[in-house]
Amino acid sequence: MSSINDIENNPEEENQDEEITIVEEYKLWRKNCRYMYDFISETALTWPSLSIQWVPTGTFTNKTKDTKFSKTRNLVLTTHTSGEDKDFLKIASTQLPASVVDEGVKLTPEELETVNSRLKISKKLEQSSEINRARYQPQDPKVLATINGEGETFVYQLDETIHEVNKIELKHHTVNGFGLSWNPVVKDQLLTSGDDKTIAFWDLSQSDYSKLKLLEPTKIFTTHTDIVNDVKWHNFDGFTFGSVSEDKSFAYQDYRQEKPAMHEVLIDKTSFNTLSFSDHSKNLFALGGEDSNLYLYDLRNISRPLHTMMGHTKPITNLEWDPFHENIVGSSSLDRRIILWDINKIGEEQLQDEMEDGVPELFMMHGGHTGGVNDFQFSDEIPWCVASCSDDNIVHLWKVSKKVIESGTYEDIKDTDLE
Repeated sequence: MSSINDIENNPEEENQDEEITIVEEYKLWRKNCRYMYDFISETALTWPSLSIQWVPTGTFTNKTKDTKFSKTRNLVLTTHTSGEDKDFLKIASTQLPASVVDEGVKLTPEELETVNSRLKISKKLEQSSEINRARYQPQDPKVLATINGEGETFVYQLDETIHEVNKIELKHHTVNGFGLSWNPVVKDQLLTSGDDKTIAFWDLSQSDYSKLKLLEPTKIFTTHTDIVNDVKWHNFDGFTFGSVSEDKSFAYQDYRQEKPAMHEVLIDKTSFNTLSFSDHSKNLFALGGEDSNLYLYDLRNISRPLHTMMGHTKPITNLEWDPFHENIVGSSSLDRRIILWDINKIGEEQLQDEMEDGVPELFMMHGGHTGGVNDFQFSDEIPWCVASCSDDNIVHLWKVSKKVIESGTYEDIKDTDLE
């Protein structure tokens, strides 16, 4: 029998135990899927994707047409091959059951069997390095921006058939970059950030996409003293944006001004990996910590967080606000989980057995990935529908069960229902 010291000094044994735990958790999750989701699909990719995003309906023309039973949707994906193969920016398509897109539609089990929701790659655009983040422009979804592991930033103009009309190089960052954000209010304005400690502001509004090949930044911000992990536009005024850095600070500034209106170390015990401004409130925003916690703040007073939400066990990788429900915010983590939080439940009283299941604001936990979650996004068109990708090469498309929504939390589902 191994002693405790033997186990502590044997990382291979620890890794084997962790792998067994992951497999067991996945099997349990699969058994309980029908209670937690109205829809769930799983596609194994050749390589993991570091980024994922739903594309608005009608942006691209698909070979697979909508039917009485299925509706076709597109997603943006990437590849991370670690240099073992070519990297690509990819446009994928999927068939969603008509009942997922329109709750008024009811399909029989036989009709559902005719719907193939596995992802199909419609277009691949070759890259020189893995793409860390890819996002379409809200005002024109056929325009995609990417930033990669070398800091290279590109804007692609595509047509309806996903043919590349033009590719523009945005030349500034020379090392790894993750921050990428289109202005949701003003067309053709983009922010990027990277390991070079800078934030770049790009204004493409004066450019003819079909002729432009190279663009220099309109403005460079040196607000931070360390790696800038993320940058996001505010969703309301079109002039201001926030950023978070390894220097453990959050900055909020107007791109027309030289100095930020706010630049503070909010919590000196952790750096922040990501941030997200609420789609519904001009003052509310969330930060995802390296310490695995999610922090809610009010722009009118950032001296202390409104609330700290604890449920993850590893660093946060992305934050998204639900576009349909102002009280729901989602977070993904390297702990293989995506958590949907209901901020309306903050402070609710719990019984002792409820406390063991988590804090009251923990609305639902998606635990189907067996690798760290790289990215996720709510659908802007289908309430409670989410796409997520992880280091295990898996993409999940899922819609939260009506039973979970109506009960207020998946923990309210009866234990006798769960296996």
